[in-house]
Amino acid sequence: MCMMKTCKRAFIHAFTLTMGLAAVLNIATADDGSHTAEFLSHGVGARALGMGGAFVSIADDATAAYWNPAGLASVEKHAFSIMYSDSFGAMDGGILNKGIVEYNFVNYVHQFGGIGSVGISWIRLGVDDIPFTTFTDTNGNGLDDDFLELDGVPGKSENDGQYFEPPTVTGYFSNTDNALLISYARKVSAKLFIGANYKLLKQSIFENVGTGNGLDIGAIAGPFVGIRFGAMLEDATGTQVRWDTNAEPTFTRSPRLRFGASYHRVLPAIGSITIGADTQMNHADLDPGSGSNGSLFRFGAEYWLLNIVAFRVGTEAEKLALGAGLRLRMGEATMFADYAFNAHDIGNSQRISISGTF
Repeated sequence: MCMMKTCKRAFIHAFTLTMGLAAVLNIATADDGSHTAEFLSHGVGARALGMGGAFVSIADDATAAYWNPAGLASVEKHAFSIMYSDSFGAMDGGILNKGIVEYNFVNYVHQFGGIGSVGISWIRLGVDDIPFTTFTDTNGNGLDDDFLELDGVPGKSENDGQYFEPPTVTGYFSNTDNALLISYARKVSAKLFIGANYKLLKQSIFENVGTGNGLDIGAIAGPFVGIRFGAMLEDATGTQVRWDTNAEPTFTRSPRLRFGASYHRVLPAIGSITIGADTQMNHADLDPGSGSNGSLFRFGAEYWLLNIVAFRVGTEAEKLALGAGLRLRMGEATMFADYAFNAHDIGNSQRISISGTF
């Protein structure tokens, strides 16, 4: 363990380096595509998403590999997490109705004594069974997409139908996005954790494939009991995705700096409460000229009743998030079942997670 002054100095240096990298790399990639590999921005874990994603400083379970890899060093045991999500249109017409997009996450974290925490995570977003259509020459005139002939006179005339020959489905394909995260985290001291992700990406749509890789770095400090600060620089070097088309386009996902703070308090004989707030700079969905300064704000709270049942609420860019969870202890192992509901302009999303430590 290091002295308090040394720990504080180490955290200041790490945070300053993160801020500096964000400023330099943001300028370097300002003209690149801001929506590249945007599936990486959807969040993982029903617990964190039920709190609106305000998790960069909390990050104390297996999903820290996504939210802030430094948090893996605060997970005392081996851990895992599995999430299934229906997005955009989930629950429309009924609570069991599926959404348009399926989004899944699974990971495992192993603690190596004296070395640190190592994690491996897989993220998949997919839109399956997309119909591939083509036109059929139904009137036998050698044209696949002309107006229907109603008067028997070749060519378009005022007596012909006012619509094209209908397309027919000839097959189906999928649009999938995949990411593999390899994470490492280590305790610098009892109050300072650092970590990083190396990301491998693969995206496919119809017959084309894009591949890329990137790097995330993060830090978490807890200078006082119950208070944590977190910072994460996503895509620190600019994550590039190269597509296998003739033009060989390369798209870059710009660095995004995210930082936040949280407060945790134990309520004797009742449970505990955690409150967190995050801000993310250079977010692709926000217009810097709109007065938002390109920042995305998240707020969230979690209340554990008797450390058995959890209730969560949060907001992300003023969109409501709700969640609940259940904790079950089995000897040295602990299992969690979590649910989250997230509102969105183009359709609601619901997420279900199973996780545990052992």
